[in-house]
Amino acid sequence: MTTEDLIERYVADVVVLLPRRQRHDVARELRDLLAEEAAGADDVTELLRRFGHPADVAARYGTPVALIDPVDTRRFLTLAAGGAAVIQLGAFLGELIKPVRDFRAASDAAWPVVFAWLGLLFAGFAAAAWLRRRRPAQWRPRPLPTDRVNRPARLAGVAFFALGTLILLDPPAALRLATGGRAAPAAYDALAYDGAFLRYRGPIVLALMLAGVAIQVVLALLGRWRTPLATADLAYNLVLCAVLTWVIGAGPVFAATPADETAKSFAALIILATLIDVAVRTRRRSVAHAMHHNA
Repeated sequence: MTTEDLIERYVADVVVLLPRRQRHDVARELRDLLAEEAAGADDVTELLRRFGHPADVAARYGTPVALIDPVDTRRFLTLAAGGAAVIQLGAFLGELIKPVRDFRAASDAAWPVVFAWLGLLFAGFAAAAWLRRRRPAQWRPRPLPTDRVNRPARLAGVAFFALGTLILLDPPAALRLATGGRAAPAAYDALAYDGAFLRYRGPIVLALMLAGVAIQVVLALLGRWRTPLATADLAYNLVLCAVLTWVIGAGPVFAATPADETAKSFAALIILATLIDVAVRTRRRSVAHAMHHNA
């Protein structure tokens, strides 16, 4: 193969990676440059290897177009992996609610949803990258992550969860109080707890709910996240998710099947929401800690 043939093939491999409007000028410039250097070279192939891979040479003539901006890669991978895990966990919990379970079939059925999530995520990040190149966004200062909490909102949340705990202590009594005893007898029966649940799982769930309220009370009084409290809250949330998963799979919660399935569905949603919340808050605390450390 002649020197001219090698150079032509090399130049062709470079310009094919460039936008159409650049190809003619780059081909001419690169051909002339390589021909000049090859005139005094003993081994043209080695010269071309030292010059660089065609992809690297093409990158010198402009920024390669990326469907997802490199700066977004880490966040994309995090959301992709996290979303896939949540979808598969949701499928697992949904199957755990059923009396007859087939976890493999549930996992297989969840994969199309996972791929749909990945497709939507990719499309969203690609659209964001395209808009960023078309209309570069102006930076605007945002509030720094902080360990402070909104005390009034936190106290309102404490009151809400405390009320919910009281209702769950005796749902038929709560219904009787709310309706003045005018509800149908079947409604009271539907809200009766299963006997086995009351003996074992119920007291553990109640203790966890009270512990959660206590943590929120302490947080509201302090007005900010302290490291020991944040660690205790993280451990509490992980234990809560584990216990709720056990509660869902260990047997009925309510004696009536419709109420039982509804309660377990809500418990599954609480598990997923809690894990997502833990991930988001852990990230925010990491940023806040980095800023405080650097300060």
